[in-house]
Amino acid sequence: MARSLVFVALVGALCFTLAYAQHHYDEHRIKDIIWCTKSLEEQYKCGNLTVAIARDRALFDDAFLNLTCFRAFSADECIHHIDREKAHITSLDAGDVFTGGRYNSLIPIMQEKLEGGFAEYQSVAVVKKGSLQDVTNLRDMRNKRACFPWVGSLAGWIVPIHTLQREGGMEVVDCNNQVKTAASYFNNSCAVYSLSDKYNPIGDNSDKLCTLCTGKIPGGRCSAADPYYGYEGAFRCLLEKGDVAFLRHSTVAEMLQTTEFKNLQPNSFELLCRDGRRVPINDYRQCNWGQVPADAIVTSSARSFADRKQYQQFLKRIAELYSDGLRDDRGRQNGQSGQGFNNNFDNNNYNQQQGQSGAYDQFNNQYDPNNQYRSQNQYDQYRSERLDSSFAADQNPLDGTNTSILYEKFRIFESKRYGKPNLLFQDSSRALTVIPEDDQSFTKYLGNAIGYIYGIRECPVGAMTLCVTSETELDKCIKMRTALKAHILKPELICKKMHSHINCMQFIQSGRADIAVFDAGDVYTGGLNYDLVPFMSEVYNLGEPEYYVVAVAKEEDPDTELTYLKGKNTCHTGINTAAGWTYPMAHFISNGWIRPYGCDSVRAAAEYFTKSCVPGALSSEYNTGVPYDSMCDLCHGTSYRYCRRDASEDYYGHTGAFRCLVEGGGHVAFMKHTTVMESTGGKRKEWWARNALNDDFELLCTDGTRAEINEYKRCNLGKVKANAVVTRGGPAYNETQLNAYINLLTYAQQLYGRKDVDAFSFSMFSSPIGHYDLIFQDATRQLQVIPANKRTYDAYLGSDFMRARRITDCYAGASQVALSLGLLLVGSLVAIL
Repeated sequence: MARSLVFVALVGALCFTLAYAQHHYDEHRIKDIIWCTKSLEEQYKCGNLTVAIARDRALFDDAFLNLTCFRAFSADECIHHIDREKAHITSLDAGDVFTGGRYNSLIPIMQEKLEGGFAEYQSVAVVKKGSLQDVTNLRDMRNKRACFPWVGSLAGWIVPIHTLQREGGMEVVDCNNQVKTAASYFNNSCAVYSLSDKYNPIGDNSDKLCTLCTGKIPGGRCSAADPYYGYEGAFRCLLEKGDVAFLRHSTVAEMLQTTEFKNLQPNSFELLCRDGRRVPINDYRQCNWGQVPADAIVTSSARSFADRKQYQQFLKRIAELYSDGLRDDRGRQNGQSGQGFNNNFDNNNYNQQQGQSGAYDQFNNQYDPNNQYRSQNQYDQYRSERLDSSFAADQNPLDGTNTSILYEKFRIFESKRYGKPNLLFQDSSRALTVIPEDDQSFTKYLGNAIGYIYGIRECPVGAMTLCVTSETELDKCIKMRTALKAHILKPELICKKMHSHINCMQFIQSGRADIAVFDAGDVYTGGLNYDLVPFMSEVYNLGEPEYYVVAVAKEEDPDTELTYLKGKNTCHTGINTAAGWTYPMAHFISNGWIRPYGCDSVRAAAEYFTKSCVPGALSSEYNTGVPYDSMCDLCHGTSYRYCRRDASEDYYGHTGAFRCLVEGGGHVAFMKHTTVMESTGGKRKEWWARNALNDDFELLCTDGTRAEINEYKRCNLGKVKANAVVTRGGPAYNETQLNAYINLLTYAQQLYGRKDVDAFSFSMFSSPIGHYDLIFQDATRQLQVIPANKRTYDAYLGSDFMRARRITDCYAGASQVALSLGLLLVGSLVAIL
């Protein structure tokens, strides 16, 4: 008896536990799902799907979810909304699955299956029969008029461009812009989105790939509202204007089944094979340009596995219930296909709630080639079959009673009644298949097809190595590399740290590095001694690649003036830099305030100033004469970093010189005109700049007077060229490489040139707290391409800099002097002969 009671108690406890667990599970089950639709027609179909689900709720059992339709206008919008959890799922082309997965962390959870259980489409090139007789191989495709579904579609854009790049002689014009490459190859064409921000990030795309597009409504041309948008639009473009259309293998057959094109025959078209052959459109398995996965249903990777599992069960149930139409057999035999039902559904609450009474009346017009809305009107014969009526209740046709109610099933793989094909799902699909959890990534979904996507992004120049001189710059370079890689920008950035700018010059000349960002003084040294050429320059607040050199002193120190600095403590940006050394020393020497000691400007400064911080003054690479310890007495770097001419020395550079003035005991600092304004008034968070204000500092003018910080245009030591990006010149000059470097940096600044960044973003022209002017100056607003006729160090720097350098360095312009003497000698010999 006792055992029986124990057993009953255990069973009761187990039942209670299971009931509680089930209750707990039910409490945490999701109840809603939001489908993002990409067009008005798709919204209509989705709305009617919600009606079908509500009607058939009992058939869903535990798989039921409350479906809501969220209206968007494009696949990119849906990707954005799902990423921000305003929507939960949508269907995407394989090319958009890559975009959503790569940039927005979306994952595929279901995939469409085609007739025969296939999960792949073939990418095909379709031509009108008998056309393009001059095309015997893919290279003959140049200058033809092409019709693409949209830029970024896998079968209709990526595979064709990839194939033509490898087999059709299509040269890569822009490593980071497929549209420019295609535009240079084809004649006037239609490729929707070719002018959108996504594919035209720097705004210089030609409209050549939008010329054939026909959208006329505001904002409708070359967009998702264009009649030539999508695979069906590309087919229409082929009929009306194009020479070739890049489609899925199923597109032609689908379009020929519509009212609009019912008079066309399949033998009116041919497939163009990669070897130049022509075959009938049904031979797509032997004549295609590549294989791509069928469309997928995607959701956010932030959704839990349990949520994704529920989505899958829900979608699977939808496919089971609505993948075939259940119609009255006698109606089928009479060719009525559902039209024998009374249209009672028109009076239900769905249309009243949606305010869509007669929502499909806009599709009641016959197709007119001159009508800009024709793509919406091609299915008028199915108007009476629109989904409003497909759920109609009807009397039993056998006995005239209501004892048996017949319904036409909602069909998820049919869209013709809505005025456009392929809504929510592709009309050629027949089922949905679940993607296992381990395979829910865009890479596994795409499989080998991902090679096409990365293939069209390949660049003739594989990598660009940036040379830096400090650990902090190396850290920023690595972050920059990561940021550029996130957008798949080419060529790939490689970071290399060397011990000095001179060392970087040597590595660039030898080909072991490719670029570096140099001060004007280093541009001079690199050009004179290592054949380096500047090709891009920084632009600050003047709108031109230049800045003013200014001398700054504290307002509370009225005894310091520019005309007499003997015995003062000075702060410099670095040895042989333009603002911190060359211009100030040239000014003092040329005015006779400092004894020049021949060409030994370091000795001249050491004899004149008491203490200084001149980073690099003790380095044999920059100071070939006697080192003077007083030139580094004010420097702040510890251990091996002391007085180094790189960012490891706290007082290096323009901001470093200003910091030396603020906290390091300097009486005057030489820098560019923007530095004080960048570092005062709370703009810098470091403790040394926390209490500094603009009014605490003044400019020292050449006439011995002082001026406010913002009066730099009248109170300065001269104007000098901005920092520049340099690469190899001379015998190793390679224009293809140079253009690739310009291209990469242009796209980089477009994506990462903003100033207002957070902890999770990268900015090219900002440095982390505690550092300044890493790689690029923090004052930089943009990088500007240097004109080709200015891409030598002397042409870029100008005569003022060359004169200042000659005053402080007897070797300045030596090569030009030697060349002039040589020409003079040759001229004299010719005259004698």
